[in-house]
Amino acid sequence: MLKRVIEHPEQAPRIYGDVPSFMALPHQPPHALSKLDAVVFGMPFDGLATLRGGATRHAPAVIRKMSMLYGGYNLDWDFEVFDYLTAADCGDIDVVLGNAAESYRRLEMAVAEIVRAGAFPVMLGGDHGVTYPAVKGLTESLGRGFGVIIFDTHLDLCEQYRNDRLSRASPLKRICELEHIDPTRVCVIGAKGPRNLPEWMPLARDLGIRIFTLAEVDTRGMRAVAEEALALATSEGCPPYVSVDIDAVDAAFAPGTNSVDVGGLTSREIIMGTRIVCERGVAGFDVVEVAPEWDGGSHITSALAARLVAEMFAAVAAKRAGKSRAWDFMAQ
Repeated sequence: MLKRVIEHPEQAPRIYGDVPSFMALPHQPPHALSKLDAVVFGMPFDGLATLRGGATRHAPAVIRKMSMLYGGYNLDWDFEVFDYLTAADCGDIDVVLGNAAESYRRLEMAVAEIVRAGAFPVMLGGDHGVTYPAVKGLTESLGRGFGVIIFDTHLDLCEQYRNDRLSRASPLKRICELEHIDPTRVCVIGAKGPRNLPEWMPLARDLGIRIFTLAEVDTRGMRAVAEEALALATSEGCPPYVSVDIDAVDAAFAPGTNSVDVGGLTSREIIMGTRIVCERGVAGFDVVEVAPEWDGGSHITSALAARLVAEMFAAVAAKRAGKSRAWDFMAQ
């Protein structure tokens, strides 16, 4: 069994240069994937920027570096995650600068390789536009659909942005157009504020997307909202695809993002939400819109992104270990 066995971060495999594999997982090139439950990969892609000029292309490298903060043992569940989950890091997608369509095609091909290896994809974005080709590649490779749960400040339902239908403003619109995706099994958690467009909410209602606004999260609590989203997304028995746009989190906790906003989810809320929506397994997972250069020297946003992937791993492994909700004081 492939395991993460290191005594010091310097022993971690290197993807390139000084960039370690995620959480010091074994490195398996895409063509050599085998005997895995999960495969981490980076999508260092920036499309049209809407505010700060992007820089999400740097996120996979910095998230990997910050992932060295975390080990396989998770105190909250009190078990060793990688005793129940095999995972590897296959490096980054070789994107084509200025060519979203070709970059997305390469991403879809990588997802197909991961599915052929019997694993689920874990993507380090990249702007939020890359969630669309990841979901597309999964549905085409699996030949079926699944529910989708997105944590996001914005609804991302543009038909196009500056004549680009594949931008970070359009992933949810493109996902809902896919053959195997039922929009009534798509949920957005944490939407809020004046950076959404007036036509998005009516369109979401017409499509049947379930929007859990930040006000609903405040009133009902993340636990109740995440549980309802999971129930909707898994209504046909398949685990969901989960996408975390880091700008759903308040800028006090995640300043390093392209579309920074205030008044969002706390880091504790996003961790709890991630644990709950992943507790039945995942079809795939991504964390997107991390822009490390806006973090200054702290890299706190990248650290949070890495933590959320670690929490997803723990939730999936806990299901296999019979320890689901072991972290939950209320469930004891």
